[in-house]
Amino acid sequence: MNARDVDLAVSAGARFLVSPGYAPTVVAQAREHEVVVVPGVATASEIQAAIADRLDAVKLFPAGLIGGLAAVNAFAGPFPRMRFMPSGGVTADNAAEYLAHPSVFAVGGSWMVPRDRLAVGDWSAVAELSRAAIKALRQRDHA
Repeated sequence: MNARDVDLAVSAGARFLVSPGYAPTVVAQAREHEVVVVPGVATASEIQAAIADRLDAVKLFPAGLIGGLAAVNAFAGPFPRMRFMPSGGVTADNAAEYLAHPSVFAVGGSWMVPRDRLAVGDWSAVAELSRAAIKALRQRDHA
């Protein structure tokens, strides 16, 4: 969310950062630490700001609310070199559709990180749900 969060995340061992929104101070601080940052965008203006900041990958958030795959298609036209990570509204049922889009490099999904598991620090459940999601997506790719 801010430069201090970048410092805290990097000091905790983060090798890349994902933010819900676009903040030039977050991008600058990530560069200071030489870590990759994927800021969130929801508008063409924010994508243009990311391009001006020499970024080539952004988190499209909240993807489902702003149009889902239709939004990815709409943004991919005028921004052909930008890569998107849809998040917010991505589910186990639609993740493969997003990942099939040539402008999508990854997806985020809260179904893999339930709030109740986070609240109690149940990282094994988060890891298992994440492994299951990857397995399901791979099976769909080979079906």
